[in-house]
Amino acid sequence: MSNLSGFMPMVDGSPALSGDRTGLDAPAPVLAAPSTLFEPALFEPVTWPDGLRAIADLIQASRFPMFLAIGRELRLFYNDAYSDLLGDKHPAARGAPYASVRPELWDRMRPYFDEVLAGESAQLQHALMEFERNGKRERRFFCVALSPVRHAGQVAGVYCVLTETTSDVLSDYRHAFHQKLDETLDGLDDAAHIMRATSAMTGQTLGVARVGYGEIDAAGRTVSIDSDWTSGRMASLAGRAHPFDAFGPVIMAKLRQGRSVRIDDVDDDERSAPHAAAYDAIGVRALVMVPIVEEGRLCAVFYLHEPMARHWTEQEVAMAEDVARHTREVARRSRVEEHLRDESRILETVNRAGRALASTLDLNTLAQSITDAGAELSGARFGAFFCHTGGRDHPLQAPLHEQMRLYALSGASREQFDRLTPPTAAIFRPLIEGGAPVRSDDITRDPQHAALVADGTPLAQLRVRSYLAVPVVSQSGKVLGGLFLGHPAPAMFTERTERIVAGLAAQAAVAMDNAHLYEIAQTSALERDALLQSERLARVQAERLSHTKDEFLAMLAHELRNPLAPISSSASLLSLQFANEPRICQTSSIISRQVKHMSRLIDDLLDVSRVTRGLVKLKLATVDFRDVVSGALDQTRPLVLEKSHHVTVKLPDTPVYVRGDLTRLVQSVANIVGNAAKYTPKAGTLALRLVCSDGRMTLEVRDNGSGMPPDLVPNVFDLFTQGARTLARSQGGLGLGLTLVKRLVDLHDGEVTAHSDGVGCGSTFTLCLPCVSARADIDADDAPPSDVDPVRAALGRQLRVLIVDDNTDAADSLATLLQVQGHATAVEYDAASALRRARIEHPDVMLIDIGLPDIDGYQLASSLRALPEMAATVPVAVTGYGQAKDRERALEAGFVHHLVKPVDMTALVRILESSASLAAQAEAAAAPS
Repeated sequence: MSNLSGFMPMVDGSPALSGDRTGLDAPAPVLAAPSTLFEPALFEPVTWPDGLRAIADLIQASRFPMFLAIGRELRLFYNDAYSDLLGDKHPAARGAPYASVRPELWDRMRPYFDEVLAGESAQLQHALMEFERNGKRERRFFCVALSPVRHAGQVAGVYCVLTETTSDVLSDYRHAFHQKLDETLDGLDDAAHIMRATSAMTGQTLGVARVGYGEIDAAGRTVSIDSDWTSGRMASLAGRAHPFDAFGPVIMAKLRQGRSVRIDDVDDDERSAPHAAAYDAIGVRALVMVPIVEEGRLCAVFYLHEPMARHWTEQEVAMAEDVARHTREVARRSRVEEHLRDESRILETVNRAGRALASTLDLNTLAQSITDAGAELSGARFGAFFCHTGGRDHPLQAPLHEQMRLYALSGASREQFDRLTPPTAAIFRPLIEGGAPVRSDDITRDPQHAALVADGTPLAQLRVRSYLAVPVVSQSGKVLGGLFLGHPAPAMFTERTERIVAGLAAQAAVAMDNAHLYEIAQTSALERDALLQSERLARVQAERLSHTKDEFLAMLAHELRNPLAPISSSASLLSLQFANEPRICQTSSIISRQVKHMSRLIDDLLDVSRVTRGLVKLKLATVDFRDVVSGALDQTRPLVLEKSHHVTVKLPDTPVYVRGDLTRLVQSVANIVGNAAKYTPKAGTLALRLVCSDGRMTLEVRDNGSGMPPDLVPNVFDLFTQGARTLARSQGGLGLGLTLVKRLVDLHDGEVTAHSDGVGCGSTFTLCLPCVSARADIDADDAPPSDVDPVRAALGRQLRVLIVDDNTDAADSLATLLQVQGHATAVEYDAASALRRARIEHPDVMLIDIGLPDIDGYQLASSLRALPEMAATVPVAVTGYGQAKDRERALEAGFVHHLVKPVDMTALVRILESSASLAAQAEAAAAPS
């Protein structure tokens, strides 16, 4: 077979021919053709030219359906075989235009007629033709051959030969359908899924409007449809039920005998015509019904419905019977498998329930497991587990509903059970008394309990009809509780169900005895868990507050550093512009010192937060601790000189190597020395002594300052701890420095202690660290700061510097300072303007603030790196964000350096010198040799 797509034969790959016009009054087609096209006057072959008359004789003599479509209107001349296909349209079709005889086929066939009238032949293989015949829709398959008929050298019409292939096509069709059906049903184990799948396949394959299964009740009086398939031409019957005999007793009798029923037209069939109203009610005009009989009883019908009259072929009926038979076998097998699965499910549920009862000591979990397992095993719609508030040694003096405590529910709400009144609660008496299980197939017909399910009672709202009550009794005979199972349908619980649930209740009794003993111990455990939970919540809250504090400190540092930047730049500018004015120079020095002091306070705030949370990562190297002491003295020199202290330093002649972070060690020692200098009156004495013994080094820092009271010494390294202060707070500080010392020394596996003989007796701080025997080179970035004035060191090296900062004071002051140093500067206050200027001027260095108004500095740096012409420009981040994560983000964005406001001029000068060197090398490389 060719031209088969799936199961629906196609015409040259197009949908099957079909239509819905049935009259002979359609307008005749007007086709483009030569003006000399033959037009028969009386449409009688005896009047035709010899050639056409010969073809007409051939057509009339053939047993195959043939026709000629002659003239501009393609009027028909056909033989007896074709007249059979026309049905009641014959003989009126003779001489009528093809389009009016076959309006349902004309739109699809016209292109082929045009092709033939143009002089070409056309063929259609196994084409599905849907047409009207005798008032009924028929579906047949044909091979069609179309050839041009010529007269006087012109095409006079179309010669058509049809060969019906319906039987062959449907045979192959049926075989392929069975294969597809097997594939579709393979793996389906649910009867409803099977019926939906087969209905859809049958309807799509046979082009039927509605297909489905009707279930027949046990009495054989009603047919019900749960679901069906429709093509959209008919409404679904899902959810509807109909009297079975309303469709005709003859038809129903035939179905009960196991024989299929085929009706082409309800109105014309004597079996259905008297009952046409029943068929009209469901919109059916033509139908096929296949009975499904099991154990001698008609249990269902498989139906195919059409809204219009239709001629059903033997092959189509056979396919419907095949589907019904196949479905019956698959459904039967499915039910057997379902029964086996149900047995397996029960065994698995019993096994799972046993494991659950054996593995838990929690009474609530135990009760819920019993309830869920009981409902699952019995098929109950809902279940409830009640615990008895007393035992057999307690007489039943309290009201019955007060002797029960509802512990677990399945399939119902607690409110429904809470409304149980004492009379209603009588249904649970077997649970309390501990007798044998009680089972009722229909409580509404039970004289003892019928009143309990009358309208308006709680049990009526639960729609209880079947119920099963099984007491749970311990081995000692104590009634522990009971399991109540209910269902709105009658006769849902069998004797087998009762035995299974009773066995479950016996297991539950053992588990509940164990759970009761465990509950006492669990109470104390719950109290302990509550305390632990409270502690965890407090820790989470503390971590949240700590995170909030860190964010606040970072933002505070950023906002404080921004105004410090123009202040620092202006102070440096004053020292350059008025170097010969002592008073101005003194003022500039004061400003610079206070700016540095403010910067140190900000750094301490951030450092103590990071160190406290363990976020500081040490850059370990082998360090000579003598260099640490020297670096610390260099950092504290301004404060020592300001207070005119006398400092003595005793260092070993040989290196004292330790393993540590040079920067953090210098910071620790500088904080100790600075603290000593701060709390020692003017012209005091500071003494530093470094010794090494037994693999450990010890640095002692002694002063003759204000000392400490005994109660302060143990807490001197705690956060925000300070000695007694006057209202003037002349020493300043936030009480962070020594806390940083303690945390940083701990990170180096060392220790630091403090001692004082009392107020006015001075203080001694001792720092100890383990020594190592080898030395590694110190990173140049960690080297102690130089004594050379960075501002003056930068003079004479001219670079093109573009400053980008929305803080106009900071940008302008820094630009002026760099101009005085001999650099060519430019200022922009937003990223877009800076990017435009940079692309034009190609600066050597760009000093970029991160918090810009349009796009941030990170995006600006990324944009610069993406421009090939900006490859030589060195972008430097100048920002108030100074944490390690901020530096890492800046470098990832494309910045080469990261400076924190106020800018360290030493670091900036080093960057400018490096950039100048690179610029000089680039110019030398570009110069002609």
